[in-house]
Amino acid sequence: MLQVINPIKNALQQGWKNLPKKRIASFVGMFLFCAVATYASSKGAGGFTKATTEISSYQTPVSNLMKAIAAVIVLVGAFNVYFKMQNGDQDVKKTVMMTIGGCVAFVAMSEALPMFFK
Repeated sequence: MLQVINPIKNALQQGWKNLPKKRIASFVGMFLFCAVATYASSKGAGGFTKATTEISSYQTPVSNLMKAIAAVIVLVGAFNVYFKMQNGDQDVKKTVMMTIGGCVAFVAMSEALPMFFK
């Protein structure tokens, strides 16, 4: 860092004649790069806003899809419980609880989905 600062300090004291042209060019290049990067990052906010509105437009269909998946879980779970009861299996209660838990989880996630986009 001092290798860059000392020649600039000396050049300011002695004039711009003694400052190497490569260092001036690299300084100007770095300055322009930083300016362009700052300008580009400020324009990215509009892109994020647009992406957010695009993703939030999928909110209702995804919520309905999750409720449909919960309905399928209930149907499959009901048949599973029925067959276990007919066969006399001992883990009917466990199957009922897993079916109800899966259904409640999907319905809760579908209802909680809009909270992520507010």
